[in-house]
Amino acid sequence: MAQRFGAQRLNPGTWLVERGKARGFASALEHIDALRFSEPNRPLRRHQGDGNASRSENTRWRSVVTADAPAPPPVLSNSPLLALIDSQLDSRHPEFADSNVTTTGQLGVTDEHGTATAAVAAAPRNGIGALGVWPGMRATNFALPPQITCKDSATNIRRAVRVGADVINMSYGSPQLCYAEYEQLQIATRAGVTLVAAAGNEAETGNPLEYPASLPHVVTVAAVNSDDTPSFFSNTNAAIDLSAPGTGILTAVPVLFDRHDGKADGFTVLDGTSFSAPMVAAAAAWVRQARPDLTPDQVTQVVRLGARDVGRRGWDSQTGFGVLSLEGALKRKAPPPDRGEPNDDVQWVDGQAFGQPNRRLWSGRGTVTRFGMNDRYEDYADVFRVRIPARSSAEITLEPRGGDPDLAVVPGNATRLGGAPLLARSRRTGRVTERVVVRNDRNRARNVYVVTYVHKGGKSLDAAYDLTIKRAP
Repeated sequence: MAQRFGAQRLNPGTWLVERGKARGFASALEHIDALRFSEPNRPLRRHQGDGNASRSENTRWRSVVTADAPAPPPVLSNSPLLALIDSQLDSRHPEFADSNVTTTGQLGVTDEHGTATAAVAAAPRNGIGALGVWPGMRATNFALPPQITCKDSATNIRRAVRVGADVINMSYGSPQLCYAEYEQLQIATRAGVTLVAAAGNEAETGNPLEYPASLPHVVTVAAVNSDDTPSFFSNTNAAIDLSAPGTGILTAVPVLFDRHDGKADGFTVLDGTSFSAPMVAAAAAWVRQARPDLTPDQVTQVVRLGARDVGRRGWDSQTGFGVLSLEGALKRKAPPPDRGEPNDDVQWVDGQAFGQPNRRLWSGRGTVTRFGMNDRYEDYADVFRVRIPARSSAEITLEPRGGDPDLAVVPGNATRLGGAPLLARSRRTGRVTERVVVRNDRNRARNVYVVTYVHKGGKSLDAAYDLTIKRAP
């Protein structure tokens, strides 16, 4: 069918088709109950400011994030790989001499963005320019065309996962959701990739939620000034995880595009969450090297929770958990692993997305306990497959470790959480135990989905829990 409509495969379940053929392709898919979504190939934009900062400013950004941290780990052939999905890198720039920075692109250099973000993350110690967060780290630029679209983002995320990237940085976005991009990020999460994105620079022009930054499992990075105050342009919302310097960032740019400070030497000072994000991405790769015992989700948590608190105490919507601190990330005690992600909805656990359903958490024998975490905006639910034996009952208990998690059970034939009927639910307010009993009166086993989520209207956006399932008396 795809061949008949001239569609191009983006991943096993997503196709790109010419606008004039899109309606017919969608109708044909809908006729055989195979249409999951359709959307236009929307444009995306880079999160760079105007670049009007003075070269004479105090550009101490690297010391802000690496203060009191040990020396960077040696870069080995198997060190974590950072994928920078960005505009074409100027690989001939002197900043990348004797480095491990490469590019997959042959598009020609059309702006400074890809070069600048790569230098912030990975510029080596070669006596030229400035140092990256992890000097000389393994980094590959996955080149985007000058006008980025939804398809370009999704395709390059897929390429980065295929070559074994451990961390992906995305310093671009759109206020409109790109579902094809979302699917690729879920696939990347399943592959164990740490995902990082810039929050956006629209605080004074509507302050919209930006995607991919606001999607599940993506570390969303805001920008701060040299005095730790939020940058005036940096978006503010509930998806912000942490912040990093984003004003007065001295970095490398192609000489042809070095127009901001009146000195065309290939180095300039730029503003934007575009440059805050690769700092966090490089730090995440550093942590993955230094703490190989951590799972990818634990790396995300120590980077978030190890941030240096600024402004209002605790998390806030401007700076998240605070300003990136490598020392804090390297020392922070990690929570238990949050296994099974992505499991935010039924389609990610029942085989629709990945071809193979997740293993059942419980099938009637013994007692099982699973630790998990939810975030109202970035990991809104955890869904677990459970089978209740014939003529028996399951006792399901949710014990909070933090925040206010709730518990629900929906039928095993549900294909989405939205609109699914409830078999049981417990949603008590506060940090209290939730408990339900689900009975199966049938003469055969029954499949259900057990769902955890953050209590609506609760004080915290995050929740941590222990989920226990056993036979009820």
